[in-house]
Amino acid sequence: MDDSERLVGIGDIAFQLKITRQAVDYWTRKDPQFPAPLQVINAPTAGSKGTRVWRKRDIDAWIVEYYRRRKT
Repeated sequence: MDDSERLVGIGDIAFQLKITRQAVDYWTRKDPQFPAPLQVINAPTAGSKGTRVWRKRDIDAWIVEYYRRRKT
C-alpha cells in the first residue's frame, strides 16, 4: 500500500507532530482548514462517537500548508 493512502487517527497525528492528542483534537474541531475525516469507524450506534480517520496524504498536506506556518 502506498504510504499516502494510509489511514491515520488522532494518535498518529499527535505522534507525528510531537504534541498531545488533545491538541490535535482541538485542531480537528476548530481549524476550518483541517481536512474532514474520511470516515468514522467503530461507532457501535448512530448516537455514539467513533474514531475519526483521515488519509495520511491529506494530513501531511495540512501540516505543510497550515500547521508549519503557525510555528514560524
